[in-house]
Amino acid sequence: MSRSRVTRPLWRLLALAAAAMAVLLWVAPAAQAHPTLLFTTPAADTAVAESPTSITLLFNEPVTLGENALTISDAVGVTQPVGPVATSRDGSAVIATLRGDLAPQTYMVRWRVTGADGDVVEDEFRFAVGVALAGSGAASAGPGISWFPAVLRWVLFAGLAVTLGGLIAQRVTATARLENPSLVAVRSWAPFGVLAGLAAVGGLAVQLVGGSGWSVLWADRPGQLLAVEAAGFAGALVLIAVHRAGWAALPLLAVAAAEGVRSHAGVTEPGWGALLTAVHLAAAAVWAGALLHTVRAAAAWRAHHGAVRWVFAEHARFALWLFLLVVATGTLTAVLLAPATALTTTSYGQVLLLKIALVTAAAGLALAARLSLRRPGRLRRLAGAESTVLVAVLAVAATLVSTPLPRSSEQSAPAPPAPAGVVLPLGARAGQVGVSLTASEGQLVVRLATPRHGDYYEPAAAQRYQLSGRLRPAGRAAERLRFRPCGEGCFVSAVRWGVGDNPLTLRVAAAGWRGGAVGALVPWPVQTGSDLLARTVETMRQASAFTLYEVVTSDTSAPPSEPRPLRPPIDVFLSAVPYASGVAPVAARVSREGEPVRLALGFPAAGQTALLVIDDRGRIAEETLTSEKHLVRHRFVYTE
Repeated sequence: MSRSRVTRPLWRLLALAAAAMAVLLWVAPAAQAHPTLLFTTPAADTAVAESPTSITLLFNEPVTLGENALTISDAVGVTQPVGPVATSRDGSAVIATLRGDLAPQTYMVRWRVTGADGDVVEDEFRFAVGVALAGSGAASAGPGISWFPAVLRWVLFAGLAVTLGGLIAQRVTATARLENPSLVAVRSWAPFGVLAGLAAVGGLAVQLVGGSGWSVLWADRPGQLLAVEAAGFAGALVLIAVHRAGWAALPLLAVAAAEGVRSHAGVTEPGWGALLTAVHLAAAAVWAGALLHTVRAAAAWRAHHGAVRWVFAEHARFALWLFLLVVATGTLTAVLLAPATALTTTSYGQVLLLKIALVTAAAGLALAARLSLRRPGRLRRLAGAESTVLVAVLAVAATLVSTPLPRSSEQSAPAPPAPAGVVLPLGARAGQVGVSLTASEGQLVVRLATPRHGDYYEPAAAQRYQLSGRLRPAGRAAERLRFRPCGEGCFVSAVRWGVGDNPLTLRVAAAGWRGGAVGALVPWPVQTGSDLLARTVETMRQASAFTLYEVVTSDTSAPPSEPRPLRPPIDVFLSAVPYASGVAPVAARVSREGEPVRLALGFPAAGQTALLVIDDRGRIAEETLTSEKHLVRHRFVYTE
């Protein structure tokens, strides 16, 4: 038998085997690695300003859910109610809906999923819920008065006064006409006041939209408060149109309440500060509006001296109480917002002094008018002068609410004290505003920044910022932070850190940009991290190939983008991060037993921060980079 006859069947057998192997490789599923948790919302080891409505886990591959796929427990281990847990994004995202609001404290999220390879993967992470804030921020750091909003606020206050005070005084004049039907009916100006108020709200809304976009009208507190005011004026107009003017005062009080919430006092002292301003505004509006209607009635009835004396006497009975309310609430608000030393040295204090002078003049004219009840001609002139002064009071009040607080209008504010001990730098983003935090022994420094427009070689225009905050130190009750300015965009407050996690909540606003509430979890105490950074960078230079999942945002109020997988060479990656040299101006190490080490880095000159999570091999597992323009989150998945 020839050799070819012997080898031919062998080759056929080998070919059949190769074909079978190819079919098996084509049919068999590819080997799967365990799923990796990329990002969570809320982010691990952070704090959120308000209770989230859901918990989201994002993996690098589809997963399936089993029993108890996700549970949440509080600081003492009590399980919190969780609604249905489901997957989305083709199975790569796990979403759990919360059944109620979470109280301010720290929570542990435990999760368990099954990967495509059939193996069960489970882990846990923590986050904290901070202390809720009201209002839109505290003092701004920019000088000067916002004149255009001040004019619109004056129109709004005047519209509120003409409507609210006019409706109350109209009941008095109606009673006089019942006694003497020969008196001329005095038509109410309430519809015109409502229309003026709506026009002012519309102007303020247009200005707000121009600086932050349409979504600010329903997504941010300033837009929501304008919506309340628009609804209040519109509701009053409807009630007047259907001849239910007696009820129109109720929606108008909602306008005063909204102005109280957005006021300086409402932000500085949420709750009673807002109540003080609302009562002050409502009392002043009724005083001015009722007097204006009474003066119009006196002019129409000047031939009926008895009727003129009667309506002024009736107005005097409730005007005295209104005056006392205006003085009491105004004095308390002034004490709260303006120290005595700022009355003559700041714009806010000077405008406040002008308002006090005008209210004093109005009170003097009112007293002179009450002493002239038997001289109708003189009485009408004095009351007319009083109503004119009260209109000026409303104008000054509108200017006052558009003027930065004294503590924030000082351009040469002293720098914060030098930090003591190890400094912990943290970064975040409130909407479109960059937030840089520097925690040290006994103090917290917050620096706010917005992206610059135009030529970077030209001096930047002064930016007006607003900031308020609350801290819940570990083991103690929540407390309000009392910030003072330390330069443009810089605020400093004395604090007493608790040993452990300190949830911090800030509310940030910046003129022309979308702000919002932001939370941070400040662990204390911390250790220096300079040596760890150098070792980490050296370890990364020797690391194996990795996939970098990246999420970038410039506006945290918008939905997050989809993670983008990148595979850069390690030297290319390191050349793009601020800590490439292994050195950072500020570095702090945060270590908890049984948890990965975190390394917080600060680069003050560049306005950047970095938070690195180090795995058990000394490599970077996660990082968060912040700057005045962007917040970048990275998750590293290494090739083993």
